[in-house]
Amino acid sequence: MAKQDAFTTEEWTLLRLAPSLVAGGTAAADPSGLFSSIKESFAGAKSMAEAFKTNSGLELFTALAADRSIPGMPDPKALLGEGSRDQQMLNLKNAVLERVKSAVALVAAKASPAEADAYRQMLAAVAQQAADASKEGGFLGF
Repeated sequence: MAKQDAFTTEEWTLLRLAPSLVAGGTAAADPSGLFSSIKESFAGAKSMAEAFKTNSGLELFTALAADRSIPGMPDPKALLGEGSRDQQMLNLKNAVLERVKSAVALVAAKASPAEADAYRQMLAAVAQQAADASKEGGFLGF
């Protein structure tokens, strides 16, 4: 079972930010306006909260849920890079994917198999909920 002290400060920050990065990356994959982006972000956060509740018997999830500190956010310039808007969105998607892969590898290496599986499932659920939160196309989102 993994506790917070099993991870470095940078690793712990990555584990905490990965679900938000997944929700943001999912929203960026097919931008659909301000209100839709807000709905996607809230859906991702709700899915994360549900995962914390569902997996409250796992030490990693208990520690993640108990940590009320505000993690340092990645530098937007580092995530977006240079180039056109399309290139920056591609850079963002790649940066999010790399960070999520790193977070999953960390949990697989330092946590129990049950915690690693639950963490992967949480990230997938966050992505799915964020993607399903907003309807694409139509007039004014209808």
